[in-house]
Amino acid sequence: MASEGFNVIAVLYPKKGKTDEVLGLMKEVAEYTQAKEPGVLKYSINRSLRPNKDGTEEIVMIEKYRDQQALKEHGSSEVFTAFNKKLEKAELMRQSMMLKIVSPTGGFSSRL
Repeated sequence: MASEGFNVIAVLYPKKGKTDEVLGLMKEVAEYTQAKEPGVLKYSINRSLRPNKDGTEEIVMIEKYRDQQALKEHGSSEVFTAFNKKLEKAELMRQSMMLKIVSPTGGFSSRL
């Protein structure tokens, strides 16, 4: 992976009418991640601007990790594990999460 870290793009597919509930659970994970996981450099939760034709929505996570160890620690944390169990138990998702691990190769990340 690149020395500046790498990104993870995750797309979550909540069932119709369940997006707000999933977002609430995700915010709990984000707060924990920010406070306790210094190897997670970015953890951005994004909601689709328009629902799909069937009324469903997507949640797109844009994450940046310092290294593979940071990703491993995040994925195995109690909070993240509990989040996944809550999604499953409450049957909040209409399909499995799509996950891509990517390395920056060009462009820019911000004008700020």
